[in-house]
Amino acid sequence: MNFYILTIFALLQALSVYGFDAQSKTNVAVYWGQASAGSQESLATYCESGDVDIVLLSFLYAFPNPLKLDFSSACSSTFSDGLLHCSQIASDIKTCQGLGKKVFLSLGGESGAYGFSDDSEAESFADTLWNTFGEGSGSERPFDDAVVDGFDFDIENNNQNGYVALAKKLRQYYNSASKDFYISAAPQCYYPDASVGNLLSNAEVDFAFIQFYNNYCNVDKQFNWDTWQNFAETVSPNSDIKLFLGLPGSPTAAGSGYISDTDEVSSTVKSISSSSNFGGIMLWDASQSFKNTINGKTYVSLMKDALEQNVLSSSSAAPAVSSAAPSAVTSGITSASTLSSSTSASGSSSSPSSSSTSDSFTSVSLSSASIPPTTSVSTTTSSSITSTIPATTTGSTSTPSTTPVPVYSSQTSNVATANAPLPFSSTNTFTPSTLVTQVGTFSSAPAWSSTPVTNTPSSSVTPETTSSASASTSNSQQRFTTTLTPTSAAPTSAAPTSAPPTSAPPTSAPPTSAPPTSALPTSTATTASTQETASSSWAHDRAIALNKQYSEGQMNGSSECFEGEISCSADGQIAICDHNEWVYMECAAGTTCYAYDSDNVVFTSCNFSYLKSSFQ
Repeated sequence: MNFYILTIFALLQALSVYGFDAQSKTNVAVYWGQASAGSQESLATYCESGDVDIVLLSFLYAFPNPLKLDFSSACSSTFSDGLLHCSQIASDIKTCQGLGKKVFLSLGGESGAYGFSDDSEAESFADTLWNTFGEGSGSERPFDDAVVDGFDFDIENNNQNGYVALAKKLRQYYNSASKDFYISAAPQCYYPDASVGNLLSNAEVDFAFIQFYNNYCNVDKQFNWDTWQNFAETVSPNSDIKLFLGLPGSPTAAGSGYISDTDEVSSTVKSISSSSNFGGIMLWDASQSFKNTINGKTYVSLMKDALEQNVLSSSSAAPAVSSAAPSAVTSGITSASTLSSSTSASGSSSSPSSSSTSDSFTSVSLSSASIPPTTSVSTTTSSSITSTIPATTTGSTSTPSTTPVPVYSSQTSNVATANAPLPFSSTNTFTPSTLVTQVGTFSSAPAWSSTPVTNTPSSSVTPETTSSASASTSNSQQRFTTTLTPTSAAPTSAAPTSAPPTSAPPTSAPPTSAPPTSALPTSTATTASTQETASSSWAHDRAIALNKQYSEGQMNGSSECFEGEISCSADGQIAICDHNEWVYMECAAGTTCYAYDSDNVVFTSCNFSYLKSSFQ
């Protein structure tokens, strides 16, 4: 009898470990390869953890020709042409897959020499990807006969050319493959993303690992999950796309967005997980989230717990707990006013040793004090744009972006006036003194029309001053904070090309010292007071003039546009200049594109429709 019990228990454990469930709401995805914490364990080591379900190999940082990979110290052997040949990673990929984990190859990163000139080039590259990393046969395969489970687009250079065509061509290969393959993307949290927005809106993407860090839309700021949920329901070609809450794995993993209070993570998960589109949590990166411990538990384990204990069902009449490890959610159970939820083992469980046979198939009751017995669970009502005029903006004054971008400023200083778009993704916070706090990543030193200001992760430009520091010699992609004074100057030439790293590619490694924080205003003025202040300013007059121009279909008032410039169409679409042509995208439901002003700065972006009349 004991033998049969042990056998059943072993089978249940095997099911718990080996079954990946793409429909699960408790999946945890981690990026691996860049050792952003300073060092990293092998790929297989992280896959052996029951807290991880998806691993994204980062990065293929140069493509389409030549191909260049980098996984820090995890791989150094190469083929004769310099392409990495990673036999140990190949073995680890198979180990991960044997444990039921999915392994994706991530393309892009915050800097690197990648991108396409047109759709034809992108479609040809799909053949290369499939033959080099998929089920095709290529002469050089970095992972030998190991086959990845999908491709992730962590594109951050604001060049959207070709990715829709690439994804669609990959789908053709997937349709005849011997196993399930996936496509994922890692957009910044502002919507629509300037680099993968077109991909997400026009191709079937399975997972969106949304970066809620280094941005104004972090969880602790103007959290805009509702905007992304609306995208999933009304825009995405894949109505079943899974949205992941992307977070830094430690305080040093990003300049902002890290949440040390696990109760805040739990409450956030509870508020956003009722939708069937919720997929789990993404962490940057494995090295950070496994080294970071709170009360003796790794951060990645705490994130898994937060999911298993707080994910809410979208189908039941009352909120139900979905958990692959029921033993983790039975604490605090009471018998009064209970809701019942049956749970069973799944591929996204914690370590099998943490549960038992009886745990796996028992019903649990949760106190109505912890989960209200309502018939539905509403998602968060926060938005990416406040009820008045948001005081933040993402993107530099010359960088393609779809979040508020300053087009005019009353300041005349020529400090940090770019000749060309800055090659980084950033967040600008406009404070009452009209200073700009930028959180982002430079792939190379930007060219200025005045005295160069070179940014490094450990330096900061304080208000009303400038500083100059030598560029970091590390090839790691740093996430940092600097402060610059905005000007009204617009770039006059195309963006400079970013040379790929000579040794290791840029990573998302943290600053060597704690980065400065970029605080948002603690309170927001009412619509009336904002209007009263703005009505007497030149900026308000300029916003009104721009909106008249937009309504007449004149865009920027010129027959040409500069790279990254943002404008609005007459019907309220937001437009971004890409290669001297306007690229149009729909604003989220309830918003439309127009110009508005705040603190004597004019912005053009998608904003709440009901506020537009204040600027006409």
